[in-house]
Amino acid sequence: MNQAQIDCQQLRIKHILFKSKVRSVLYGGNYDGAFFSSAGPVSSWFSTIGFVRYQDVPELKKLGKLQQEIDGMVRHLVSLYQGGKIEEAHEGFRELENRSEEFLDVLSRMESKMAALI
Repeated sequence: MNQAQIDCQQLRIKHILFKSKVRSVLYGGNYDGAFFSSAGPVSSWFSTIGFVRYQDVPELKKLGKLQQEIDGMVRHLVSLYQGGKIEEAHEGFRELENRSEEFLDVLSRMESKMAALI
């Protein structure tokens, strides 16, 4: 496994953890503002690894855009939940799941592309 594949695996794990934390918050868990901030694991990966090592890879740009959309969705869902609109937040999580699948598909394409370069 080359470094790019390891980096992609790390992002995949961070993304899955991120989505799990969102689900946890929407089902009564504590909201961790630091985790969902620009210092959180997914954002940190983009700023320290993704945009440093793979800035010219088109899939990375798409991933960055998707993550920004996901971040916005999370803020909205948490706001709904904290405002007592729990069912709406749960319904909105389904759309986040769809966006997450898209994110993981793009990440898999990027990983395959990078693996083919070795």
